[in-house]
Amino acid sequence: MSNLIQKLYKGDEGNIFILSLIIIFSLLVFIIISYQIDATFANKITGIVFTNILVGRVPALSFGYAADLSNFIVISVNIIVEMILVTFIYPLFILSFKGVLKIKVLEGFFNEIQLKKDEHQRKFDRYGKFGLFIFVFIPFWMTGPIVGAIIGFLIGIKQYQVILIVFIATIISITLWGIFLQEIVQFLLIFDTEVVWIILLLIVSILLFLRFKKKNINKIDEE
Repeated sequence: MSNLIQKLYKGDEGNIFILSLIIIFSLLVFIIISYQIDATFANKITGIVFTNILVGRVPALSFGYAADLSNFIVISVNIIVEMILVTFIYPLFILSFKGVLKIKVLEGFFNEIQLKKDEHQRKFDRYGKFGLFIFVFIPFWMTGPIVGAIIGFLIGIKQYQVILIVFIATIISITLWGIFLQEIVQFLLIFDTEVVWIILLLIVSILLFLRFKKKNINKIDEE
């Protein structure tokens, strides 16, 4: 166990994992303090966090605006959540890749990323760091910060550079998405608040259905 802990915190991936723990702790402290001051506000923040983790940034951003939170709060919380996901899952992949850890739950996800990397290998070879930035910045299916960070490692970019590129691309992308979605939500609120929540519920339901459907199909294929 002690050897595992030493390997876990050794090297760049260990430092990145420690950064993840620090951000997680800071977010938890912020939420706990918020519950002591304003439980309604804290519930909204918690809602954004879980929505982002479960179904992604677009529903999480929409949830925040529908909950009447400020642009700064909504965008900041989503950026922090995605930074946590990247700095937590990325080191686990590195440790799995090096054979230090074997994480069965994430093996399917890691295999999908490897296929995605092979699919875009020529583009990454040609455009390098800029290609990685665009890959993370544009929110298509199976792109984004976590996938981008892992692909950055697989194509040979230094780990700290990978995290920096991913963070910058994520911040810009979420900010632009936030501004765009805020306008849409504000427009829908002209009609009725319930309309926004109904649309948001439909989006979340569809995304959850597609996600679980994809997992079930992958399980059937593996069998």
